[in-house]
Amino acid sequence: MRYLNRLNAYLVIMGIPGLLALSFLDSAAVPLTGGPDAVVLLLAWHRPAMALPIVLAATAGSTLGCLVLYGIGQKSGGKALQRFNPATAARIHGKMQEHGIWAILAAVVAPPPFPTKLVILAAGVLRIGKIRFSTAVFIGRLARYSLMGYLAARFGDHAAQVFKAHYPAFSFILIAGVLLALFIRSLCNRKERGSHP
Repeated sequence: MRYLNRLNAYLVIMGIPGLLALSFLDSAAVPLTGGPDAVVLLLAWHRPAMALPIVLAATAGSTLGCLVLYGIGQKSGGKALQRFNPATAARIHGKMQEHGIWAILAAVVAPPPFPTKLVILAAGVLRIGKIRFSTAVFIGRLARYSLMGYLAARFGDHAAQVFKAHYPAFSFILIAGVLLALFIRSLCNRKERGSHP
């Protein structure tokens, strides 16, 4: 654990390349203290003009790290699904294929202690398409880190307090929006099915 703490400190000192590596390791479930959120805030505070590259590095690293976790879920997925009877497994698989992207998007935006890594593993287990999965993770992380980069560049050393105070509300609104979009889509699908005899 001491080695991982030293590695974490070294990556923070490296700036944007270190953030890329740190966000990759964090999303791939390597246990590090702190995390990319704090580093995005720190770097964007000290270098507001570089906020966009900072946000993109964190987003890219996190997306690649999530793909590692997704791959682990894919490889171990068969065993997990065998615990369900075939009809239940097929129903779960169908629901995840239809609505999984929304769940992934909400999970990567939600603040801790939301079990994001479990959702990422489930996406691999249930074999959500890799491109759809990557797109959802990228968009969600981009939204999250863009908010952090903006707060840090705008509020400086007070950004962490602003983020802590308002991020749960922002996450709730975004997740509620995702759920509303999912509900509307479901209603449209039902109407479409009802209009076909």
